[in-house]
Amino acid sequence: MDSYFYEKRKDMKNLIFISFFFVSALALGQKSIDDRAKEQTDAMKTQLNLTPEQYTKVLEINRGIIQKNTDIENSSYSAEVKREIIQSNRKARKAMLKDVLTAAQYEKLEEIVKVKREEARESEIKQ
Repeated sequence: MDSYFYEKRKDMKNLIFISFFFVSALALGQKSIDDRAKEQTDAMKTQLNLTPEQYTKVLEINRGIIQKNTDIENSSYSAEVKREIIQSNRKARKAMLKDVLTAAQYEKLEEIVKVKREEARESEIKQ
């Protein structure tokens, strides 16, 4: 009887260890909000030829929106409410970017977003 409990206890320890390992691996795989904002802004800098002043402003906009969207994604709101709020945040980001970018930069950004959206839809259809 003691060996039965010993084996069960050993199995539980192994299960806890494996669970901890996977949770740790997932946490390491996730990028921080600042890292995500910087990556996104760096790409925009290259694609849109942002000035240093624009870069700073765009980085703050991206960081704020990513933070808000992350908070919403981790909330207990329904999927539909989350989608609506994130869509609203996307519109707010566009409005803020429009104030920072030149007309030509904004137009180029809109074209880039349109192409990426079409590529995402095509890959979704293929799956």
